[in-house]
Amino acid sequence: MSRHDALSDRWLEISVVLSSEFAEPVTHLFSRYGDGRVFVSQTGDWDADAGDTDSNPSDVVSVYGYLKMDASVDSRKGMIEVGLRLMSELTDMPPHSERIVSPEEWSNQTFPPIRVGDRIVITPWMRDDGIPEDPDDEDVHVYLSPGLAFGTGNHPTTRLCLQQILVDAGSDRLKGRRVLDVGCGSGILAIAALKLGASRAWCLDIDETAILAIRDNLVMSGVADRAHVLEGSMPNPDLPDFQFDYVFANITSRALIEISEPLVQSAKPGGVIFVSGILADQVEAVRDAFSNAGSVTIMDACQDGDWYMLRIAKSEQT
Repeated sequence: MSRHDALSDRWLEISVVLSSEFAEPVTHLFSRYGDGRVFVSQTGDWDADAGDTDSNPSDVVSVYGYLKMDASVDSRKGMIEVGLRLMSELTDMPPHSERIVSPEEWSNQTFPPIRVGDRIVITPWMRDDGIPEDPDDEDVHVYLSPGLAFGTGNHPTTRLCLQQILVDAGSDRLKGRRVLDVGCGSGILAIAALKLGASRAWCLDIDETAILAIRDNLVMSGVADRAHVLEGSMPNPDLPDFQFDYVFANITSRALIEISEPLVQSAKPGGVIFVSGILADQVEAVRDAFSNAGSVTIMDACQDGDWYMLRIAKSEQT
């Protein structure tokens, strides 16, 4: 959507507050009948692996969807309301809220730039506004589409991975390396790695909405020519027939445990695996899964609040 169009149209914002375990289906509902503009706001830390738990403030998220005010808005809003009513039978959920977003509000709807470490700056940008020009400074600029329910660098699990990418870039270990980003979401880790010296990256996600966001973000950040985007999980038959220098997986503990073996197999001997999305009480289970998945050494356990990231080195001799 161009800036001109944004200033000539109004949007209907539909928002709902609910348990975090239902954030994903509501996101899909809003994406299907909306216009691809969905935003998820988290309150505290929540864990997608936790399943049914007693409600507390850290379990709550707000999901926002945006529908263009055109001739079809009433029918699309009706389908969303049907979906929300069905979902309300599965979980306690207050009535959804609605408001009209003015053209001026829409044009300014964004997240503030986010700085991670001493070099990475994450900035919102819409692809229809053209390709942004990097400022003339020493920062690494990552451009992401606002309004999509994928990582912008604010969550501790993403920050932990980005900080480790910076560490390896600072020691030239990332230069010229091939990267696999599993469950890549916005593609932020792959983009940062490419802009910090990696030669090529393969981005993998199971969500088709994420795939659209990733492609835009790669273009806006100027690295699309060195990246490949695939839909699916691990193992994946569409991946190239070689092993990777770096493997990133910022997903959930349950998913990490389930695919620990193919993640280890996808790293070359001497390669490095970053796994994140792990709460404190899940660290040992994830450690055990990767220790049993191949010849690896758990090098570091980095922490940000209740969240952990494991840095895993694959043995040179496998």
